[in-house]
Amino acid sequence: MDEGQNADGLFDILNDLPRGQHAEFVGRPPNAHFESPENLLATESLRFDSMQNHASKIFLGTLGGNLVTGPRLADGRISRWVEGGVPLGVGDDRHQITFAGTRAGKGRSALVTNMVTLPAQTSVFCIDPKGDLCKLTARYRAEVLGQRTVVLDPFECTGDLAKKYGASFCVIKKLVTSDRKTFVPNAKLIGDSLIVNDNPYDQHWTDTAKQIVAGLAAHVATHVNYEGKRDLVTLWQLANELTTPDPDDSSRYWLETEMLASDAADGMVRASARQFYDRTGGEFSSVLSNTRKHLDWISIGCVHDVLRGDSIDFRDLKRDSVCVYLTLPAMRKDALRGWLRLVVQFALAAFEEESVSNGPQTVMLLDEFHVLGKLSVLESAIAQLAGLGLKLWIVLQDLSQLKKSYEKNFETFIANAGLLQVFGCADNTTLEYISKRLGQSVTLTRSTNSPTFEQATKQAASGESWSLASHPLLDVEELSRYFARDDKKLRQLILRPGYRPAILQRAFYDKHELFAGRFDETFS
Repeated sequence: MDEGQNADGLFDILNDLPRGQHAEFVGRPPNAHFESPENLLATESLRFDSMQNHASKIFLGTLGGNLVTGPRLADGRISRWVEGGVPLGVGDDRHQITFAGTRAGKGRSALVTNMVTLPAQTSVFCIDPKGDLCKLTARYRAEVLGQRTVVLDPFECTGDLAKKYGASFCVIKKLVTSDRKTFVPNAKLIGDSLIVNDNPYDQHWTDTAKQIVAGLAAHVATHVNYEGKRDLVTLWQLANELTTPDPDDSSRYWLETEMLASDAADGMVRASARQFYDRTGGEFSSVLSNTRKHLDWISIGCVHDVLRGDSIDFRDLKRDSVCVYLTLPAMRKDALRGWLRLVVQFALAAFEEESVSNGPQTVMLLDEFHVLGKLSVLESAIAQLAGLGLKLWIVLQDLSQLKKSYEKNFETFIANAGLLQVFGCADNTTLEYISKRLGQSVTLTRSTNSPTFEQATKQAASGESWSLASHPLLDVEELSRYFARDDKKLRQLILRPGYRPAILQRAFYDKHELFAGRFDETFS
């Protein structure tokens, strides 16, 4: 043995493995189990102080709380909530994914509770369908915590809050201030954001549309004719002028002439125009119609207000303390996916662009994540974002929504998550995946048969036998029942890499004393 080696500790790296320590070792069968509540309560790193959350932990739930049964709801269900108990949270610097079925109470037990317990020094960016999070928490974060609060709400879903904290994001102004290294990539990011790939099996039409939109963005940002109106509204107007004839040259369109004469962006404007106008016949018409279709949402008058004027700088999320609410009506979010994608992708890109970091990681809460579709920035940088000061919290109803957008790479998101939170799910895809993740547990199985007379009299055979076998820790049916929306014990499942699965209670912002006085009761 070499000098410095510890003979007793040499194989310590193997001795806690259940199987395969060496060729002759007879191992134990798989035996997964849940972490005991006692161990969870004794783990100091899980303790959560809702008033002094200096570590910017994510609140998860409670243990040991009292279950209270209230009156029946209008639909006949019994209302239940938790009071007291020990609050628990996680300070993991990796991303987080929540799977919660429709109407399962994710806002009530997870989103609102964290919007009022994340400290003032933690910047927050959240997609807020319908504006409920903003209405319940914006005043607390702005007036009590003193955090700069910004609301991007073209339809004024949040009422007076949209007027008080309203802002715009003028992406062309961002392009104007880009340097030579980032100008063309940012123009291409505008194209990628605005043109949604509805058919992943035929990307030709969307890729070509992205090229001309990127060229139009660069043209609006650089050409003297658009001074004073460098915004997406102008880009949309130009998209509708792509086939207007040139009065001075009947063989060309006027915008074609203007773009081909441009040397801006090291020739990128000219190249994008040539790629577009060199197409003929049905291909030209298809690309044109596809481009206009994806930009049509800009025609909505109230949307112009958030595309023009003084613009928020998303680098402030990293170098300052800011809370941003991105809100759309529930019925409009699909139609305005381009707007959502644009804001989110440029917010993500800001964390790579900005080198100065002030305070803890920014939390980016992406509710209804699937509505965004496939985001090129996110797919390529998911593993690096945590290191750049950004923690993603992806909220979905089921695993299928993630698979739809990221068919081949959906597990990359899960692999980069430090926590999976599951409750209220009822679909097989999610439940089968979670059941497999929980592993196998040893069970004692009883079997019976009818012994013969001779076996019974001479061998005292009872016909009963017992055997050990491995079964899923929880199967699909059990997962759907024990973590249901209306589970009597309000349970949720927490999965963390490197730790045994845990079960916690869900605590509601409007019922638990931890959150009293920290949300706007006017909207509760």
